[in-house]
Amino acid sequence: MTVLLQGCGSLIVGGGSPGGGSTSGGQTGTDAAITSRINTRYVNDSLVRALDIRVITYQGVVTLYGTVDSPEVMVRAVELARTTSGVKRVVSRLTVTP
Repeated sequence: MTVLLQGCGSLIVGGGSPGGGSTSGGQTGTDAAITSRINTRYVNDSLVRALDIRVITYQGVVTLYGTVDSPEVMVRAVELARTTSGVKRVVSRLTVTP
């Protein structure tokens, strides 16, 4: 079965994990739920543009990738992720465009 989603920052499918480790189905579901909650918060925020940020969650650790318009947007994106239920830690790989 092929599923195409447009406008989604990220999608976790199956039991695979970054780095070649394995993740239980329950953890994968939890990680996917965390990613979804963060993306929803970005969509509903007036400062953060959800399509500019890719969210990846692995074992409760969220990594943010992308380019944002200002340091304020970067701080806001990290804060929204950090305060999302289930998040253990946030790693920001966001950059600010000049």
